[in-house]
Amino acid sequence: MNESVLFVSGKGGTGKSALCLHTAGALARRGRRVLVVEAVPGFRGLELTLALPGKTVYDFADVLESRCSLGEAILTHEATQLRLMPAPGDPLYLPGEERLSAFFAWAREHWDFLLVDGPPGFPPFLPLLAKHCSLGVLVIPPEELAARSAGRLSAFLTREGLGRQRLIINRVPRDLPPTPVIRDLDDVIDLSGVQLLGAVPEREGPLPAPGEEPLPGPFGQELDAIARRLMGEQVELTLFP
Repeated sequence: MNESVLFVSGKGGTGKSALCLHTAGALARRGRRVLVVEAVPGFRGLELTLALPGKTVYDFADVLESRCSLGEAILTHEATQLRLMPAPGDPLYLPGEERLSAFFAWAREHWDFLLVDGPPGFPPFLPLLAKHCSLGVLVIPPEELAARSAGRLSAFLTREGLGRQRLIINRVPRDLPPTPVIRDLDDVIDLSGVQLLGAVPEREGPLPAPGEEPLPGPFGQELDAIARRLMGEQVELTLFP
């Protein structure tokens, strides 16, 4: 199996990057060759989450601009053996189409899963990434504004050639306060218009880096289930609440 998965959100603060990283960790624990590309120019949060601060010498832009070899820009997370390519340091970086196309062709030959942590919103980098990915994963909290934003983002991705999409509803509380528009998670799904991949329950405290074992409790179970669904397994969807 070979999948290039673009994790996106209509705005920042949805937990998109953390879900991308933990999904990658779950896939790597199951023996898949996984590369995570941080495609949020100007920000390098994933190396901190993986406890790899100060390890970056080259980044995604250096690879695309041929300033280093592909291997020189890849960091290894020892606990899971997933690989990370850090984000471009320049917040205004925008790659050329030919160079980006060549990178994705290389990734399809060498990795089972390429997970791209995409930029939030609708920046110029997003349509370039969408053209080369096989699946878009939209990450939102269970809120009306986020669900409507996901619908607009879904339409945008479809126009850019990424029509195959799935939805992750993140930070679902044990008791979801009903509103006139959203009574339950089914309403969130209907508003977004995107098929559900998983519903991740709310978790207290900071999220640790992926480890050799799944995180305990429903949170870790659902992250593991999301990875299995990406692998093509039939895993029952559980809606919280």
